[in-house]
Amino acid sequence: MKFPRFLLLATCGLAVGIVAQDKQYQHPSSGSDEGFGRVHMDVSCAPLVAAEFDRALALLHNFWYVRALERFNQVIENDPGCAMAYWGAAMTYNHPFWDPPSQADEAAAWALVQKGLSAPETSARERLYLAAVAALYNDAGAGIKSTRDQNYRDANGGSLRPISRRRNCFVLWIVNPRCDSRRFPRF
Repeated sequence: MKFPRFLLLATCGLAVGIVAQDKQYQHPSSGSDEGFGRVHMDVSCAPLVAAEFDRALALLHNFWYVRALERFNQVIENDPGCAMAYWGAAMTYNHPFWDPPSQADEAAAWALVQKGLSAPETSARERLYLAAVAALYNDAGAGIKSTRDQNYRDANGGSLRPISRRRNCFVLWIVNPRCDSRRFPRF
């Protein structure tokens, strides 16, 4: 009789240990978008939408363009004066690793850029980001895409300061894989 009781206690103890160990490796989740890491960008949007903006930015940086666009649009809906939400929404139309944006995508992105540029409250850094994305989608995608990519890269140089030359190349490699870090001044 002692052996079955011991076996039952040992089995229960093992089960509790496994459950406890499993919980150790579970990360807190605020929704189905976890696993994208944490990002934060100081923006002049309403504090109420800051967390949602950061989540949209994480989706953008993880190449979940459609979901990022949905999130940026939610931020815009809740804070129409959030210039960086327009910037983020416009950035979701640029897919540098695969398909170039269609003419309709470029027109939509350009419209978003225009709204972002006309937002009432933006910081100097936010205006630099908006100017860079405006160079990318200038006149709804008029001109050659590679030229606009170079203009975007050059315009982004101002918004990335004081980041190192090497980091500039890493960040801008998405637009131009042949980035030469010697082109950027040291800071």
